[in-house]
Amino acid sequence: MNLELAGKIALVTGGSKGIGRAAALRFAEEGASVAVCARGIEALGETSALARKIEGAKVLPIEADLTRLDDVRRVVQRCIDEFGRIDILVNNAGSTRPGEFQKISDDDWHTDFELKFFGYVRMAREVMPVMAANRSGAIVNVIGTGGLRPTASHMVGGAANAALNHFTKSLADEGAKHRVRVVGVNPGPIMTERLRLFTERAAHNRGIEEVYARMTPLGRPGLPEEVADLIVFLASPRAAFIHGANITIDGGGNPGLIG
Repeated sequence: MNLELAGKIALVTGGSKGIGRAAALRFAEEGASVAVCARGIEALGETSALARKIEGAKVLPIEADLTRLDDVRRVVQRCIDEFGRIDILVNNAGSTRPGEFQKISDDDWHTDFELKFFGYVRMAREVMPVMAANRSGAIVNVIGTGGLRPTASHMVGGAANAALNHFTKSLADEGAKHRVRVVGVNPGPIMTERLRLFTERAAHNRGIEEVYARMTPLGRPGLPEEVADLIVFLASPRAAFIHGANITIDGGGNPGLIG
């Protein structure tokens, strides 16, 4: 399937590893020019090195801390200066900490929401006028199933994800006025470096493969590339009538009727 992304301009936050890196590389493979930002310049360099192996790829790495509004604005302007516009925004930067409720401080809650929730809000707020001026664009928010499946051990992340699911639908209502599509993606357990670390700690006397097999009804975690394929499709003109939806990709782990 031709996703009609050749010549498009994508900005991917958290593009230095995991789902963000996989999405950035997938956009590049489809012929889009990609700006990727993250806090770790070394990991960004690794993403750029992988992109250089793709014929004709144009990838712009930008070191930035999206808890800082000045950095958000700088990233958006760098992308526009380099490529002329922004057609696609993938909000993916940020993770939240697990932990016991009584042991999570106010500062922890504020810190995690500052990046995971407000980072998405700030980036969308800066990019929306750019897309609105062109009367086109797509914003994909990478969220997580924690907002659909409340657990005590993932309270901060689940609360942020629930807020982002709401934000995505609200932003879609705003975006429709400007012909800007907005969708959300809710990944379940995905085989990232972060998941590997958590799994190693949780495995104890059980084998790691056994823990992985119990994560989803399909008997395995997902791959970053599988989530990237969904992101890139949703951002493409081939998904032009998908708007205001939060789509789950979790190997059947969410038992709810909605999401």
